[in-house]
Parts: sequence; structure tokens; C-alpha cells
Amino acid sequence: MSLWKHPMKVTVFDESSFSEIRVFKGTPRGWLWMAIAGLCSVGGLTFVLVALTPLREVLVPGYVATSTRESMEATQALADSMEEVLQQNAQTVMALRHSLSGDSAAMAFLSGKGSHAANENNPLILDSAQVFEGPGPGELALREQVANEDRFSLQRRSGGGTTLSLGFRFPPVVGGVSDALDRGRGHLGIDLVAPRGSAIQAVDDGSVLFSSYTVETGYTMLIQHRGDRVSVYKHCSSLLKQQGDLVIGGEAVALIGNTGALTTGPHLHFEWWVKGQAVDPSPWLAAQP
Repeated sequence: MSLWKHPMKVTVFDESSFSEIRVFKGTPRGWLWMAIAGLCSVGGLTFVLVALTPLREVLVPGYVATSTRESMEATQALADSMEEVLQQNAQTVMALRHSLSGDSAAMAFLSGKGSHAANENNPLILDSAQVFEGPGPGELALREQVANEDRFSLQRRSGGGTTLSLGFRFPPVVGGVSDALDRGRGHLGIDLVAPRGSAIQAVDDGSVLFSSYTVETGYTMLIQHRGDRVSVYKHCSSLLKQQGDLVIGGEAVALIGNTGALTTGPHLHFEWWVKGQAVDPSPWLAAQP
């Protein structure tokens, strides 16, 4: 008979009294199968504990938790979105620079009529040569609409030929001047102090060229007027008009605030641009009744 199949008995005695404590009967093959089964059970239980419980995050080297992986994917998606926003902001800043110099095509782009210049492969990358090649049909139609708008003529004031063509008819806000225009330090407008939430009004008839938030100047609005004139309103608490809206001189377009990085208190930073040049608006403020 094979040794693996030979019946055996293992007796356990008490060392001091030699009394029998336990007797194990079986064959070596049976005991071997029992040992293998025990090892498999221990291994399976260990696998279940490691694979299906949080212990895997501690015991498995290099393992990334599901929550961490989801957070990383969300962070990557957010970074991609922020990159797209930065590209759009860069295009807007470039268009603003061109518009302040009197470029009508840039004004069309800012008012949403230059989106056709987007690259077909990547709609976020614009071809500047196409964007600023000249006024399109939409821009020409807007010019004609503004020129023929009857309601603008109802509030026109008489007099002031050359002076009126350079200046404006309404003060942007009722308040004192806290800081004057100083080109030497790059302050291209004046600061007008007024209580937070006070109404800011359009200084003349025109159309909203830009109405959005920027990091440095907070809620900002640009209004295009006849005669290549542009008024700029910065650090507003909120904007009452959207890009492309037509406004009447004296109409409320925003509220006084303290938004943006370049501000230390509630006020309006007001700029007046004529034919691409920043002009001191103080003379027309002093002339207001």
C-alpha cells in the first residue's frame, strides 16, 4: 500500500501525565488536501479583504483611489476649460486694443459679429487677419441703424459744434473727482467717487461694445458713440446692459461698485476716448448743469 494512502493515527499526549489529549486519524494525502484547502481559504479571504475594502489603498503600492482618480479627471477638465477661457480673453483684449484705436472690424468682433473668423479646426483660435480685415455686412447694418435711430434725436441738445463732437452730453455719475487723468502713470481716465450702488448713466447715445468682467477692472462696460468716440466704465458692482444693446444718453447702464484688483474703494473709473486717443473728460463734467 502506498505511503500516501496508508492509514495513520497521530496522538497528542500531556507531557506531565502522559494522558491522551487528542487523536488525529487519516492518511498523508488527506492531510495534504486539507492543508491546501486551508491555504486557498486564507488566500481567498485575504484577496477579498484587499480588493474589496479600503485596505487596498494602504496595502497595494501605487494604487490610486477611485475618488482621487475622479478628482484628478475633474481637475483636468477644469484646467482645459480655463485654458479655453484664457484664449477667449486674450482674443477679447486684442480686439479691445484695436477698437480703442478706431478699428471697426474689432468692434464688430466684440459685438459678436466677428465669430465667422473662427478657425474651422479649432473654433477658439481666431485668424486675426480675417477678424480685422474690414467691416462686414452686420457692422454696416449696425452703423446704418444707429445713424437713422429716431429716438436719439429727441434728446439732442442744441449748440456746441466742435466741442460737442468731442465731448458728451451727460455726466456718467453724480460725484466728485478723486483722481485725475495722468498719462505718465498710465491712468487714462478719472475716478469719480459716489456711494456704492449709485446709478451710472451713459454719457451719450450709442451701442454697448463690451459688457463683461475682467480680473483687474472688475465689471467693465464700453459704449461706442458717433464720431469715433468711446466711453469706458470700470469697477462697477453690476452691469445693466449687455453687449450689442443700444443706449440713450442719460440712461442707467451700470451701478457703482468696487470690483476688480485695481481698486481700493467704491468709485467709477471713467475714460473718454476720441479717435483712438484718451481725452480728459473733466471739461465736459464741469460744463454739466
